[in-house]
Amino acid sequence: MNHYNRILVTISFLIGLSYYTVAQMSGSKQILWTTDWSPNGKLIAVGGNIDALKIYKEKNPTSYRSFPIKNTITRIKWHPSKNMIAVGTQQSADKSCIIDLDSNKKTVLNGVSHEGARGVDWNYSGDFLAVADNDGQIAIFDVHGQLVRTCQHENTKGITAIAWHPQKNIFITVGDKIRIFDINGTLLNTIKHRQEDVLLLSVVWHKSGDLFVTGDYGHDDTKTLLQYWNEKGILIRSIDLSKGEFRNMTWNKKGDKLATASDALRIWDKDGNLIAEGQSEDYLWGVSWHKKGKKIITSSLEQRIILWNDKAERIITLE
Repeated sequence: MNHYNRILVTISFLIGLSYYTVAQMSGSKQILWTTDWSPNGKLIAVGGNIDALKIYKEKNPTSYRSFPIKNTITRIKWHPSKNMIAVGTQQSADKSCIIDLDSNKKTVLNGVSHEGARGVDWNYSGDFLAVADNDGQIAIFDVHGQLVRTCQHENTKGITAIAWHPQKNIFITVGDKIRIFDINGTLLNTIKHRQEDVLLLSVVWHKSGDLFVTGDYGHDDTKTLLQYWNEKGILIRSIDLSKGEFRNMTWNKKGDKLATASDALRIWDKDGNLIAEGQSEDYLWGVSWHKKGKKIITSSLEQRIILWNDKAERIITLE
């Protein structure tokens, strides 16, 4: 994103416009917003402003299947054990949905804001799916796509990401602040992550549940921050090494390496120390580990899909 667009995003945030409006600034650009690796490691899903959910075979990778979805897929999340994918959308006539790859069945998730959603995540058991939308609402569905309940922030500002605890039915949302809820929608904690009003973009729990990590947007006067927090929401460490916003992040299965997507692919340890860095020609938006922890897939602003090894060394690039 260029200097002018970053200023516009900051202004929009400060005057309280919806995050949906902010997202529209990149709506005309064909961005690969999100990617995720299947639990068995054989398939890779990629979505963005390309009017389709694309599925690739892990080997090479080569194109395998495609599901038409108009305009923007903001987030995809593979079920932890089943061959199905949860899909978040915005600026689209196609609503957020669950796609079952075995039956080709598409289940629309009714109850999500018509403005769309950017936060999508399955709970640790795969029994519940949470979709956090651009009106500040969280809708919880069962595995069949039936609405279980909804809960609302204290305001209607959009939610940019959501993450379930790895062993408990509580989850974190991020946007203007960090908020922790239980599955019944009870707000457990609200955290202002820094003094400045800076939009948060990503959040992920560590596999142990002992800590979580957030990434924000930053702007010209305030650096982008990667922040480590303990389970109670107490700040452990803030890191300002990135030159770009943290769009997405993910732990490997072992939990000893965190991969972040921003101006570069960066790999960190559990304490926030930088282990490896892989340079990119453009901004990285999506990131996911292979189940064996030896490979990483990223998607980018300029429609590049890049396969990396666990040392952030590039293996192959698909334009």
